[in-house]
Amino acid sequence: MHLVRLYLALVVAGALWQLGVGARTGESESEERFIGWKGESYRPDRVDAAAPNGTNDSKRPWIQVVSWKPRAAIYHNFLSDRECKHILDLAKGQMQRSQVVGKETINDIRTSYGTFLRRNYDPVIAAIEQRVSMWSQLPISHQEDLQVLRYGPSHKYGPHLDGLKRAATMLMYLVEPEEGGETTFTNSEWAHPEIGKALDPTFSSCAKGHVAMKPKRGDALLFFDRLPDLQTEDPRTMHTACPVIKGVKWNAVKWIHDTVYDPKSWEEAKAGWAPPTPDPGWCDDFNAGCADWAASGECEKNPGYMIGEGGQPGQCRKVCKACRVCERDDKACLSENRKKAGFGEFDEAEFKFPPGF
Repeated sequence: MHLVRLYLALVVAGALWQLGVGARTGESESEERFIGWKGESYRPDRVDAAAPNGTNDSKRPWIQVVSWKPRAAIYHNFLSDRECKHILDLAKGQMQRSQVVGKETINDIRTSYGTFLRRNYDPVIAAIEQRVSMWSQLPISHQEDLQVLRYGPSHKYGPHLDGLKRAATMLMYLVEPEEGGETTFTNSEWAHPEIGKALDPTFSSCAKGHVAMKPKRGDALLFFDRLPDLQTEDPRTMHTACPVIKGVKWNAVKWIHDTVYDPKSWEEAKAGWAPPTPDPGWCDDFNAGCADWAASGECEKNPGYMIGEGGQPGQCRKVCKACRVCERDDKACLSENRKKAGFGEFDEAEFKFPPGF
């Protein structure tokens, strides 16, 4: 029992250290961020989203604690632009209407599109997962698969708790909207009121008066879904994805548990990188038995497997004539197949990367 308590104490202490409670090594006193650590007074010039050197365009990673109720912090510049684009490139052809967590149903409370990239998907995703683990102080094996989400104009996710025995949540922003789309805690307190005074004027009406994060490409938000006892769900983590007013928002989510998540899939993930995911716009058969099965009437008898259901493309769409065979550069044809299979279709221009990036 004493060992268990010691372990929990170390985990909590480590998490708090990562959230900025510990002194940050290698910085001068002028760079110190935790107010009161050395008796200094609060500096209003350090509460906005500017980088530590006072510029807004710095790519230097730094952590900003925004709330203790709930425990939440922003890791500015957590992802590089190339990492953001890599995630978007993997996900863009696999996006489907998001389901409500715990209910596995489509509901107007959640109007985004999303997809999942399994753990250890490739070297880039694996490196990101390692950094998530280092910041959260929870092992990679405790992470769920990476969910990528797209919110278009008016898309939102109403107030909710992440639940399902999750210990922490990390949101990483890939594309920032021009207006709206904040992640907002509906029952929260700023770590210091000056932070709210500085940021609140920049928020949409949905986020005003609350602890919230305005999406910015590369930034990440970490919050702990449970209280420090690791047993009690923190009701202050009730949060909402505010409606996007102008533009689009893409983000990636890592939900983290206090034990190994889905041990079987974790063992499979550790065995190697994920195989390429077929583009649902490409019309083909993915099993050598498709022709024989179709001849015996399986397209009609077993449409879920042969053609697809629930947004999952079937294995024998070509022989069942459930899609059109397209030339590789026929975007209209590919788009038609994706939509027919239940996938969204999006313009890469909304990623806002410079040409040739």
